[in-house]
Amino acid sequence: MTQLPPPKPDINPIDQIPTRPSALKALVVSVATGMLAGLGLLVRKFGPPTMAAIFARNPEVAALLRDSSLMVALEACPGVFGILGVLCGVCGLLSLMRIAPTYHLLRLVLMLIYPVMTAYAVIVWLAISWVVSADLMIDNAAQDNATAIVLWWKLSWPALAIMVYAAWLHAMLRSRCVYAAFTRKAGPPMPGDRVLEDLRTGGRDPRARRSLSMSVAVHVTVLILIPLLLRMQGCVEPYRVPKGSGQPVVAMVQMKIVKKKEKKRTLTLRPNSAIIFEIPDLDDTEIDRLMEEQSQATYQAMVNAKAGMMGDGGGTKGGWPAGMEDYKIRFIRLDHGGPGWDDGMDDSGADINFLRAFADATGFDKIAKEGESHRIALLAKYPDDGFPPFVFLTGERSMGNVSSSDQKILREYCLGGGMLIADAGSAEFDQSFRRFIAQVFPDKPLLDISDDDMLFQLPYGFPNGAPPFWHHGGRRALGIKHEGRWVVFYHPGDMNDAWKSPGYSDVTPEMREQAMQLGINLVYYAFNQWNDAVTKRKK
Repeated sequence: MTQLPPPKPDINPIDQIPTRPSALKALVVSVATGMLAGLGLLVRKFGPPTMAAIFARNPEVAALLRDSSLMVALEACPGVFGILGVLCGVCGLLSLMRIAPTYHLLRLVLMLIYPVMTAYAVIVWLAISWVVSADLMIDNAAQDNATAIVLWWKLSWPALAIMVYAAWLHAMLRSRCVYAAFTRKAGPPMPGDRVLEDLRTGGRDPRARRSLSMSVAVHVTVLILIPLLLRMQGCVEPYRVPKGSGQPVVAMVQMKIVKKKEKKRTLTLRPNSAIIFEIPDLDDTEIDRLMEEQSQATYQAMVNAKAGMMGDGGGTKGGWPAGMEDYKIRFIRLDHGGPGWDDGMDDSGADINFLRAFADATGFDKIAKEGESHRIALLAKYPDDGFPPFVFLTGERSMGNVSSSDQKILREYCLGGGMLIADAGSAEFDQSFRRFIAQVFPDKPLLDISDDDMLFQLPYGFPNGAPPFWHHGGRRALGIKHEGRWVVFYHPGDMNDAWKSPGYSDVTPEMREQAMQLGINLVYYAFNQWNDAVTKRKK
């Protein structure tokens, strides 16, 4: 019977690490610590000017942080870094003398790095959080939770890297070969030996190695990849209008009023009846009654009511000189966060119905398969030669809470060549929109658009201006002008509802056609202004 050899005892890799002093590793620690002096002095020299330049570009951010006392902490950070760098340089130089006091001095100065860098990272996060909560912009870029994490990482990763660097130096100091080089004492394995060995092998336990790898992967995903993906979701597809040259033919549209037969009424007063002094309501006036009949009128197009080849430049094929051959007509709604902003994007098909009507009337048949929605902030991401000529905004009740940064983006979009087409879905939305647009354009009031304005002339002629429809906020179309160009068109009568498929809104086919033709006029105007703006930018 053969006898099995005795099992070999497990050998701890830590026990195989040499215990003799290592002058080379001690020298590496000293030089690496001294190198922190140069980094600290660079931050001390270039940090304040860089910070001052950032605050000069963003005075609102500087004022906010100054009020919250975070400015003082941020301005003190470069000085603290400089002092800490000098201490590291001095200690690194002294540690060239291999004695126990310099060893403990090195450990002490490295311990100071952790609270200083942690405090800096916390201060930066608090400052960015204040900016996000105040809806301010940094370098003309709107800030949200995703951009806040990315910005924090951008500003804080050097401090975090220095903390990792200091941890590596600490592990080196706490290894027995470096300890022996300074103290001339040998002893059992130290905590630094275990850390360095685990870094080299990934740990003795395979499960621990997998856990470590998983932990690193999760942190990288949460702190870096997810914020980057959130920012990538803000990418937009440039808007392309049809390339070419055209000029539409005016198509006059007549409005046929449906007259109701009324019985002739007589007024009889009793001699002894009391006199009632009552001011009639405005809605009971004769003028209001006539306007109400007009809003319920049937619209009838003339025989020549067919748009010509829409475009600019006087050609016959249609299109715009600044457009693209591979175009696509899109309908973009703005998501303001309030109820009903997407009214018409459902089965009622308002957006796609309008796009189809646009294609039938103009011959530009490359249209989007469905409408799309945007947050207002995305308007800032479009290129100068590919921004949407128009965006549409509506709602059923009050608008959502639109930040001041989004209001600024919408204003710059409109002033830069775009057009906001707004439509009231209710009387409550009308009041909310008027307050909102007054914040976007505090220096430009809503103006009554005259019946003979260019908006109502091409390609369809509206001799009486925009039809009132349901007139939730009045019976006249309003707008805002900038340098002779309409940048905002506001219809208070729910034009969007008239675009919906039959069965989803109480309109006649004639009224629906009238609403489509008015929308085509607005898009034609917006495309012309887009062409002019892009042409100017290319010169």
